[in-house]
Amino acid sequence: MDWIRVNGHALRYELGPANGPLLVLIHEMGGTLESWDAVCQDLGARFQTLRYDVLGSGLSEKIIGETSVDELVDDLQALLDALCLDQPVALCGVAVGAAIAIRFASRHPRRVSQLVALSPACGVLAEAREATLQRAAALRHAGLDQLIPALMDKTWPAPLRTDPGAFERFSLRWSSADPGSFAAIFGMLANLQLEADLPALPARTLMVAGEYDGLRPPAEIDRLASFADHIEALHVASGHFMPVQSPRWVSYLLSGYLLEGRSGASLYQTFTTHPDNLLGDSRHAA
Repeated sequence: MDWIRVNGHALRYELGPANGPLLVLIHEMGGTLESWDAVCQDLGARFQTLRYDVLGSGLSEKIIGETSVDELVDDLQALLDALCLDQPVALCGVAVGAAIAIRFASRHPRRVSQLVALSPACGVLAEAREATLQRAAALRHAGLDQLIPALMDKTWPAPLRTDPGAFERFSLRWSSADPGSFAAIFGMLANLQLEADLPALPARTLMVAGEYDGLRPPAEIDRLASFADHIEALHVASGHFMPVQSPRWVSYLLSGYLLEGRSGASLYQTFTTHPDNLLGDSRHAA
């Protein structure tokens, strides 16, 4: 792992060996590049992976004030340029990371070959916008402790908590996040509207919904996918944070979808026919 200054920001990143096509992995709000550890371990040498701590997260520079999805997209563009990675890339993002991937693919269509969006967070309903902004303001003053239990109930509900240790580690990582940066991302989400970007996504674009995801439920993912005929929507028995909750499935999906050209639906059907390939946190079924 290393640090680099791009677009005026210090970012921590990890670029793997050039063993295959380049796959960029973008973590969730409050996450870090370690969110992809188990996925990368399963992927082995099939891809060259680039993962990084998004601005405000992990060991990257923290956010002072506000941010925007375009600022975060500019960070990714500058990171790729600084590392001399100018070939078309496959993108996979989860939640807010998926929003960054979607906006990047829309703005830079020649730089993205395929896109997988896990529980994409493309904005909030108009009626929820003011409440989201108020939550962001509260985070700056009160911190994350009061917010985390309610969010965990929606994103990692009881049926998925088959590994209490994994759930506890994830919750504690959120508790250690920077409240100001967390608030800035909430503020960004309140004003985010990515529907107009969706028709510009690559011909091979997959959006995956977790059936246990109370924050971005399947109906919302279906709505987003309906903005373009070429976007495939898939429902799976996981939650909001699939790379952490269902890493074996995510690695299987990325290999089959990106390398073999299979559909998400066929991969999921094949995956779930094997009794040892079950979804849920830490590779166990819900």
